[in-house]
Amino acid sequence: MRGRLLGVAGTVPVLAAAVVALAATASAVTAAPANIIVNPGAEAGKGSPDGSTVPVPHWKVKKGGTFTAVQYGAPGGFPTSTSPGPKDRGANFFAGGPGATASTQTATQTDSLAAYATVIAAGATFTLDGYLGGFDSQGDHVTVTVTWQSSAGTALGTATIGPVTAAERHDVTGMLLRSVKGTVPANSATALVTIKCVREDGSYNDGYADNLSLTIVAAS
Repeated sequence: MRGRLLGVAGTVPVLAAAVVALAATASAVTAAPANIIVNPGAEAGKGSPDGSTVPVPHWKVKKGGTFTAVQYGAPGGFPTSTSPGPKDRGANFFAGGPGATASTQTATQTDSLAAYATVIAAGATFTLDGYLGGFDSQGDHVTVTVTWQSSAGTALGTATIGPVTAAERHDVTGMLLRSVKGTVPANSATALVTIKCVREDGSYNDGYADNLSLTIVAAS
């Protein structure tokens, strides 16, 4: 009798180990892939309370550029916390900025793909998505492009989301989700991400963007 009891007790560690292994497997399967873009939602810095130009951490802007981060609900008709856009929108969003002499404002960042080298070599796919939009019935808009680059900086391919037109927004201030999927080119070493805000009407560049995401997974 004691031997039988010992036998049952002896299976407990084995069962526990199996449960842990299954849990780890389930976690690995359901875990969301990491977002490669740094400061993808304009939350890394303090957003402008009035639409003026403020520094946007991790994004490179040409000298004199007006690309900025604006707080939701800023006066002047900017998107609010209830405007069309992401549910988990945080406090800020990207915008082209004020009084731009140039009709186009851009911001870029270059992200290393070293952590994905093995996956890319074996074949990988990507998803680029984000919320894009503009102001009222004006034609200002945004595109977001990823350029896959070799270690020498040679462009190997591109993918773009946007623009979202005023008609697609039904002339309502806010942002809509756009997404594109594709294959990561072999030998990609870096991803150059470019936000391009275009002003078509008014004196403010109301190309808006938020919650950008670039993910890479092994091809199935």
